[in-house]
Amino acid sequence: MTASYIFSPKGLAALARFVEPDTLFAFDLDGTLAPIVDDYAAVQIAEPVRATLGRLVKVAKVAVITGRSRQDAMAILGFEPHLLVGNHGSEWPAQAGRRNWQQIALCLKWQEQLKNMFCCIQGVEIEFKSESVSLHYRKADDTEKALSLINAAIAKLEPAPRRIGGKFVVNLLPAEALTKGDALVAAMDMFVLQRAIFIGDDVTDEEVFKLKNVDIFGIHIGNDDQTAAPYYLKKQSALLGLLNSMVGMLESHSDKNALSIKGLEKGEEP
Repeated sequence: MTASYIFSPKGLAALARFVEPDTLFAFDLDGTLAPIVDDYAAVQIAEPVRATLGRLVKVAKVAVITGRSRQDAMAILGFEPHLLVGNHGSEWPAQAGRRNWQQIALCLKWQEQLKNMFCCIQGVEIEFKSESVSLHYRKADDTEKALSLINAAIAKLEPAPRRIGGKFVVNLLPAEALTKGDALVAAMDMFVLQRAIFIGDDVTDEEVFKLKNVDIFGIHIGNDDQTAAPYYLKKQSALLGLLNSMVGMLESHSDKNALSIKGLEKGEEP
């Protein structure tokens, strides 16, 4: 499938049909709301993007579905979405009663096994995120060799994890763990919404873009001929312009409704 540029006439016309108050606006975090950086612990959302997201949550339902743990993501976001799901779809707010402690115990077991395998290997970092484990190798001198070692180590894990690749990272999840696609569908059900806009950049986000029989408007960050998303944004730094466009449409819709209500209160036709 070849994605179309979102700021083309075709893309903008299609987007306008989706940008409504009864649409769920959902986002990945790293590489989408925030740029990718060498040190994953140093990720930050630009203040103009954060401020625009703060406007968005006032006029529509907003969800963030990230590979990070919820605790890590909350420290980065700087605004409060209506729903934050971590660990690639597996970690929901505690009050939702969705945490699977057996999966957490399994990931802890994998972490200990991997620590023994990588104790002396330069540039490979193991990140335990409760419901998943991530192996980062961006800092390795030889990234191809590091990935080869990671693959060999994963092959030894028991039971075998579900593996999701990324940009210089390999994510490991229990076989039965929820995906980002599962999480988005569940979020739509939670908010009783029939459609969603989802923006993401990574392999893990393809779980959303590939959804069938769900009304999803997918936008991929970067022009990638392998994505299942129907539209793309050229680069992460262009997200602010897209957010401003969507928020502007929603705020205009909200203003029109307010005027209609005032007119009705005065006994006028809307």
